[in-house]
Amino acid sequence: IPTLVCLLALTSTFVHGHNFNLTIKEIIKMLNILTARNDSCMELTVKDVFTAPKNTSDKEIFCRAATVLRQIYTHNCSNRYLRGLHRNLSSMANKTCSMNEVKKSTLKDFLERLKVIMQ
Repeated sequence: IPTLVCLLALTSTFVHGHNFNLTIKEIIKMLNILTARNDSCMELTVKDVFTAPKNTSDKEIFCRAATVLRQIYTHNCSNRYLRGLHRNLSSMANKTCSMNEVKKSTLKDFLERLKVIMQ
């Protein structure tokens, strides 16, 4: 039985790591599609959540980015790529995060910066 438990633990770690890598690839693919667009939603003003202190964890940054994307839904820009991006970032993020940023950027700039972070 100890061998079985050990094998199950290793399999779980492999699957979780594999899913994480697939999620990152899917996020990058969605970001490439979104940043190639030139629709009016790309000019929306959003919080610049990437100005966080250097010691901010990846999970915190992903949470902040997911929060920004969730706020975009109120602007009738709820397309399937933004929804998918929000879903994938949320799966990799903390459940709650602070949003004290006062700096702003366009959605296009926000997505471009997120793409750099994800690569």
